[in-house]
Amino acid sequence: MEDRSRPIGFMIKQINNVYEKDLNERLRKIGITSSQCAVLDYLFHTSKDEVSQRDVEKGLNLKNPTVTGILKRLDEKGYILCVPNARDKRKKNIYLTEKAYDIQRRMETDRRKLDRELTRGMTKREVESLTKNLEKLLYNIADP
Repeated sequence: MEDRSRPIGFMIKQINNVYEKDLNERLRKIGITSSQCAVLDYLFHTSKDEVSQRDVEKGLNLKNPTVTGILKRLDEKGYILCVPNARDKRKKNIYLTEKAYDIQRRMETDRRKLDRELTRGMTKREVESLTKNLEKLLYNIADP
């Protein structure tokens, strides 16, 4: 019997493409992209007192040039401030502005709505299982 199931990685890519397109359409109304939303979300929820670009790169598993561009655009839009670190002038600490906090609720509301749409028809237990399995996938594929 022939296996007609699609490769998991391919399905994840398709889901990501549709998710990112939908999220970008929702976030366009508040003037940010899904990538910028991810960085802001990381900054909103990190427990660190001082956050550097390297922290963002590690936290989101992104490359330096990608994060550099995202931070530059967030700075230009007034959502973050990049301030030289007092102990190491080569590093910059990243701080959220009031403007960022002003859009936080809207940004998170849009993402929660999209998550509900993604999991429509699933039980709470199925959603918990999906989350657990996606975390395993991410752990398995992320750099050690």
